[in-house]
Amino acid sequence: MSNLQLPIFQTGEWVKGKTINDEMIQGYIHSIHPQNGTIQLYVTISDHKEIIGKMIETFVHRIEPLPKSIDDQEGYLANLIDIALLTKDREWFMEVWSKLNNLKNSKEETMPC
Repeated sequence: MSNLQLPIFQTGEWVKGKTINDEMIQGYIHSIHPQNGTIQLYVTISDHKEIIGKMIETFVHRIEPLPKSIDDQEGYLANLIDIALLTKDREWFMEVWSKLNNLKNSKEETMPC
């Protein structure tokens, strides 16, 4: 038995990393398969355009959590808006749209003239 410690992720968490073919990916975790050491994720950004918008499976050790900085929030919310549109969830779309507008407004207020 190996003593290898795999990172702990949760379903829905945003991650970045590489596929088994070394393609850059970013997306959110759809499911975790600890017995295989793999995760299945929905790809939102990749250097392999054909896998964008699709589910892929990769090894857990090939991904890491996305950093949670204030600058990333705008992109994160834009991704959520895309997902809300794909799922045709109007209520969620309006909620995320409102958060994005509030973020943009607060950034404009803090910018020097």
